Amino acid sequence: MGHTSKMFFIAGAALGLAGTAMGAESSDTSRAYNAELTADAAGRTSLAAGKASQGLTITDGSGNFSMRIGGLIQFRYTADFRSGNTTDTNLPTPTPASGGGVTGQDKATIGFSLPRTQIYFAGMAGSPELTYYIQGNFSSASSNTTFNNPNPAGDYLQNSNNGNFQLEDAYIKYAFDNNWDVRFGQFKLPILTEDLIGDGYQQSIDRSFVTNVYRQQRSQGIQVGYTADSFRVLGAFSDGWRSANTDYNNPNESDYAVTLRIDGKFAGDWNQWNQFSSWQNSQFAAFLGGAINWQQGGKTGTPGDAQVNLNQANYLLWTIDGQVKGNGWNLYGAFIGSHARTLNTIAGAGANLNSYGWQIQGGWFATQQIEIFGRYDGLYANNSLGAAQGGGTVSPRTWNFIDFGVNYYLFPESQTAKISADVVIGLNKSQNLQAINFQGNAGTGQFVPGSTVAAPDTNAGVLGGPKAGEVAIRAQFQLLF
Repeated sequence: MGHTSKMFFIAGAALGLAGTAMGAESSDTSRAYNAELTADAAGRTSLAAGKASQGLTITDGSGNFSMRIGGLIQFRYTADFRSGNTTDTNLPTPTPASGGGVTGQDKATIGFSLPRTQIYFAGMAGSPELTYYIQGNFSSASSNTTFNNPNPAGDYLQNSNNGNFQLEDAYIKYAFDNNWDVRFGQFKLPILTEDLIGDGYQQSIDRSFVTNVYRQQRSQGIQVGYTADSFRVLGAFSDGWRSANTDYNNPNESDYAVTLRIDGKFAGDWNQWNQFSSWQNSQFAAFLGGAINWQQGGKTGTPGDAQVNLNQANYLLWTIDGQVKGNGWNLYGAFIGSHARTLNTIAGAGANLNSYGWQIQGGWFATQQIEIFGRYDGLYANNSLGAAQGGGTVSPRTWNFIDFGVNYYLFPESQTAKISADVVIGLNKSQNLQAINFQGNAGTGQFVPGSTVAAPDTNAGVLGGPKAGEVAIRAQFQLLF
């Protein structure tokens, strides 16, 4: 059976099920519904013709109820190369205690992975103003597990590819007539632009290391937005940074968090903000924005009362970013700052940690389907660390990375199918990147909810090495459907 025939068969089966469940519907409405499904199924077979919209959409006869089904698959090969053993007593938590950590057999780490296998459901419920969005991932990208880890304490971070399903987004949105909207459920807080831009619309193979350190990921809460022609304001009240899939009494979420993001549009269209790449013949666009997030934890109850006086942590995260783009080119830059503070308790002293990140990246289309891109990002952390983290000496306190590569778009002006290759180079020794962990005092149990150590980060291509010059070579095929 050909691809087109299969799609018509699937569409017909869906129609039959819908007809059984909606027996009271008139024959005219059923025929209209059938026509919509058939037209959509036929459109899904025309990928080779060029631009194709993502998702299979099913609607009722009134146009007030709809469901769009789509997804994302990213299949990746990574080859990471690091230098051998060394002793660095400046590591806040040496791994192992002698300060080494990369044995001879660990110099090269290679293999395939599925960083993202997502599926989503989106649509209208009763009217075009009331919409919903549900997304899950079969390749969890935020698991705190061990990977190539000589330290049994589990200080290393791996982006798990175990195939387990994890809910990412689940929210309801209502759009008012006067440019206001409200969203409630689980979603990304409006902080970092690179994190807010979808996984399938990134320019490089993955987000920068700096963004992966600070990215807000998902939270449960309420967001109110106002969008005008030249500016946009988003405000949220939530459980805080990285608190997805938690109950209200979970110690891994803050007591409360408030977030505000403001964006200005000086030229172009708001839709151009949603991806970094700028197709040839695109109009000029310019955006400048900033965001701030403040959260506090440890002042309310948790399942274990013993935790109430321990997990007292405040966290401030802010950013300023902007992007300009035009006819086949784009440029993006961001500066990020954070302050983590854990309080003094009867169990021990707290600590402070300030850190900053920066990023600049750009791309240029050599042809209609070939894009060349490059990126530089850096990170700085001060040395105000708790005693349980090894004292106040962190060397180096600055980490820098460069990334350059190429994208080939199978269909012009479409992210549907893309082949990418890039190289990530660490300019500093990166094994002690765990120093920027937002955990104020591990010995007393104080922490910023949601925080993890920084390296290895397999999605960013950085495993962490005791010497400068770590190199990660990545190749990826992406299908956005």
